[in-house]
Amino acid sequence: MEMKENRLEVQTELNINMVVEAGAGTGKTTLLIDRLCLAVLVHAVAVEKLVALTFTEKAAAEIKTRFIFKLQKLVETIKLQRSARQKQEADEPLTQEETKAVKESDKTLDLLRAHFMDDAPEVAREPLEKRQEKLEDLWISRAETALARLDRSSIGTIHGFCADILKAFPLEAGLTPNAEIDSGQKSERLFDAYWNTFLDKELGENAPRPDKWKILLPEVSLTDLKKFARQLCSGKIDHYDYWAHAEEVAAVCEAKAARAVEWSTAYLPEGKEKRRSEKSLIWAGKSLLRTVKFLRERVILPPVEDAKPSFPDSPVAGWDKEAHEEAKALVAFAEKITPENQQLFLTAWELVKDLAATVRAEFAKEGILSFDDLIVKTRNLLQRDFYVRRQLKEKFDVLFVDEFQDTDPVQGELLLFLAEEKSSAAAYWPEVKLAPGKLIVVGDPKQSIYRFRGADITAYELFTDLILQQGGKKCFLQCNFRSVPDIVSTANSVCSKAMVQEPTFQPAYVPIFPTKPAGKSAVEWVFVALPEKERGSEKDKVDLFRYNQGEQIAQWIKAHVGHMKLADGSPLSYRDITILSRATTTSGPYTDALRRHGIPFNVEADKDFYRKQEIHDFLSLLRVVCDPDDSVALTGVLRSPFGGFTDEEIYQIANRGELNLSVTPQDPRLAEFYVTLRHLIDLLGRVSLQEFLVQVLTTVFLPESCAAAYDGEQTLANLNRLVLLAEGFCGESAAGLGQFLAKVEDLMKNHPEMLGAPTSDDALDAVSVMTVHKSKGLQFPVVILADLSKKDSGNSAKDDHIFSWQYNMHGLRVGKIADANLLFLEEEQKKHSRCEEIRVLYVGLTRAKEHMVLVADNRKNTSQLAQAFRRCGLFPSGDSEQKELKQLELTVPVSLMPYQETDEFIFRTSSQEREVPFEHDVPAWKTAFSARKAKYEQMAGEKNLAPSELAGLALLSEEQRIGAEVGTVCHRALELLVSRKETDAATAVKQAAASTAFAQHEEAAAGIIVPFSKSPLFKQISSCEVLACEMPFSFAQEGIVTSGVIDLLLKKADGTVWALDYKTDRVHPGGEGKILEKYRPQLAVYSQAVQKLFPKQKVICSVVLLRTFAALDL
Repeated sequence: MEMKENRLEVQTELNINMVVEAGAGTGKTTLLIDRLCLAVLVHAVAVEKLVALTFTEKAAAEIKTRFIFKLQKLVETIKLQRSARQKQEADEPLTQEETKAVKESDKTLDLLRAHFMDDAPEVAREPLEKRQEKLEDLWISRAETALARLDRSSIGTIHGFCADILKAFPLEAGLTPNAEIDSGQKSERLFDAYWNTFLDKELGENAPRPDKWKILLPEVSLTDLKKFARQLCSGKIDHYDYWAHAEEVAAVCEAKAARAVEWSTAYLPEGKEKRRSEKSLIWAGKSLLRTVKFLRERVILPPVEDAKPSFPDSPVAGWDKEAHEEAKALVAFAEKITPENQQLFLTAWELVKDLAATVRAEFAKEGILSFDDLIVKTRNLLQRDFYVRRQLKEKFDVLFVDEFQDTDPVQGELLLFLAEEKSSAAAYWPEVKLAPGKLIVVGDPKQSIYRFRGADITAYELFTDLILQQGGKKCFLQCNFRSVPDIVSTANSVCSKAMVQEPTFQPAYVPIFPTKPAGKSAVEWVFVALPEKERGSEKDKVDLFRYNQGEQIAQWIKAHVGHMKLADGSPLSYRDITILSRATTTSGPYTDALRRHGIPFNVEADKDFYRKQEIHDFLSLLRVVCDPDDSVALTGVLRSPFGGFTDEEIYQIANRGELNLSVTPQDPRLAEFYVTLRHLIDLLGRVSLQEFLVQVLTTVFLPESCAAAYDGEQTLANLNRLVLLAEGFCGESAAGLGQFLAKVEDLMKNHPEMLGAPTSDDALDAVSVMTVHKSKGLQFPVVILADLSKKDSGNSAKDDHIFSWQYNMHGLRVGKIADANLLFLEEEQKKHSRCEEIRVLYVGLTRAKEHMVLVADNRKNTSQLAQAFRRCGLFPSGDSEQKELKQLELTVPVSLMPYQETDEFIFRTSSQEREVPFEHDVPAWKTAFSARKAKYEQMAGEKNLAPSELAGLALLSEEQRIGAEVGTVCHRALELLVSRKETDAATAVKQAAASTAFAQHEEAAAGIIVPFSKSPLFKQISSCEVLACEMPFSFAQEGIVTSGVIDLLLKKADGTVWALDYKTDRVHPGGEGKILEKYRPQLAVYSQAVQKLFPKQKVICSVVLLRTFAALDL
């Protein structure tokens, strides 16, 4: 494999359009930052004229932050190096920062000096000895100007960019003054109102079209018809015409009919009667010709006389497997596209198309916009309004597009219109004449995996071809800085054979090359060997196979956490591990295994949210409050941690007739429980829905009980997610609890991903579980790729709408009936899906930095992914003697695990002794509380207080209150000084006293701060990088939540993190030791907090005595 690294060309050739194909882990974001800096510093492009677009808000924020830091560092490095040169000439010693700037110059600055010293006409006439200094002054000026105006740049997502354009030209885009993005609720309410009116008219006494309804309703439910009508109103469908592509689809049907006739005899033994397979193909050929007649002449011929026999599931004698599958698909296609089905679809369309047009017009009138509308309306505006396009072309000088393989075709079109030469005005994107050097697109077609969001590999190829045909240049980034050689070799070995180039479907595989040194083996298999009888099992056993995989994954994690060493020498922790699966719906067995083994974890985009027990418990409680007669919900609440009743107790309650809130139970515990429920019922309707839900959580202690019973902090996040959902639900209209519960039921059934709780804090030590799609753009020390044996799902999830940009064709489905366009497009989508599976595998294989664990089993009919490993000899056979696999220099160890019946490990009885009942801990709790209370009262009575301690509490003495107020002013003044918002200490104190409303203490604070600002300690503090001022923190440990505020968090030149706490105590000579002991507990807490934030860095915590200029380290 040949390397084609063009990094330097991308960095230095600024006057041509570029297509940069950046492999996984090749540093494309760093390259993009370099190009942004060069545009500003070399070409003097104002930041207002820069556009940098990427796929997510997080990625956009990273680009903007790194751009700021890079410009700041360039300015700082130039100044430090200049200062160092002057000191060296004067034979003066250099500071630590100056020495570092000389030894470790910035790479972007080196690039500027090596390639762009002659590119500034402003300094070309300067003498050679002064040219560099003048040029550096120019760079500093341009960088500082860019930093000051960076808020005016267009660095963000494509949706945010389009929103800004539409806000600037609302009338030209056809928007009303009240236009705004709708999350879905407003449009749903409006649609529901029109839908109800539509049904009243169409199905009332004087129904205008009863015959059509009688034909349609036996085949299509009203629910499906409503869903279809709602789809026609969406922003994804600009215009729909069933007959627009009739001739294209008819030609496909004609070709398939000929193929069916050919196959009906191709595999039939001579002299033998036709079998089911041949008879089915003959029927399919005739039926398809009827469809051709319908599509071309809108005529339905009489049905085929022969009854259609079912096509056999397995190949019969003479048929090979591939031909059998293709013929089977052809017959299925013929069944779906019959003229009768197409007429049924047309009936549905004709019934609702006027309704859809009315609703779309009303959406426009009300200013309701979806995210799809943002893109489509912006593209339409640029395509149709040449005046607006010319204004925007003049506004923006350079367009950088990151993750270009993930942009959908409409986004690509509008970007090409903006990159057009100023004098041109093409009507369609293929006619666009690009301005040289205006467009730089960065992407990797091998990582195009978002087809379900509209990304189109065909569009990527056509767009990049247009750029290259007009003099653009294609460059490759192949040096991988992320992964160790074994991981890179595995990705190359597997994907180079599996990713075979097919124009418009699959790109050519371009390898990546490692830059890290080789070390110990970094890839291994954990393989579950199934017994022969299990290998061909159908899908009812698939979860059992996954449960086996999950058990082995959990055991691997338990065995390696704390024992495996990472590259920096630190032991492997849970947070270093990420489990990747192909789909969120298959992660359940893995998270169950982690839970069984007590391994902390969090799940990204948890579609199993609706299965969480705490959610069922909470919803059951809400159902009881909404409907007190709901005995099923009441039973669920009684069994929940809230009720705490056993099944036997509930059985006795039911026998006594007490499963009813209107009775007075005999059991005092149950009676108290019912009183609480009645209180909640009385509260309902008196406060807002959101406030009511908060009251429910706080009144019944459900968060605390559920957190103890289930998944700790993630449980709390799940419950809070429902409360936030209620806030959004009520934000646009008044809503009752019954409506809210109905909305949640609908989301749980149709859109479970919308209910997924947010990810836990990255600082928590927990295994991450996510899909490969979620992992895109991320990297992890250790990756476990789960279920590589997962059978391909094909097109099991039927799309209700498919749009093909290539054909400009919309395909739709109503219920089980699909239009001819959709059936035609589904054939192509299947091939796209198969190709995308390999690209998903490539993304998964390139996420790990240091170690990768591959997990699979040897069930039959395994996936395309397993076949990809087999083709390069890297898939285990299941043979017990196979200990490793070899591919050239790559060696992959294999851990073979026997299949176990799930009863053997899922339903194990815990061997741990039961905990002592909590009543036994009460005396210890009382003793501990009394000690803490005594310590608190002692500290409150002391004369010298830290500024942040007890400030504002009523129990402070007058002397203590004054000390706390002076300390507050000192804190604020130091914050202004260390953040460089103010350079003069006296001025900083004056501003601080005014802003804190303690102006009377300005003189006292100045007496502390002004001398301190001149001390060597303050100079040392000022030389460090400021990470945070007045940083609040909160963390949980052993069931206790600890919170506080760290005065100042710094980073030293050697990478040490330094936490400081200012103190204004008056210290007598030799009394520093007592002061340190006094604040040792506080510093210990700070140290724990900072260690959790920076787990792999050295941390120092110090008390800073402002009056004596001393720092006492913990």
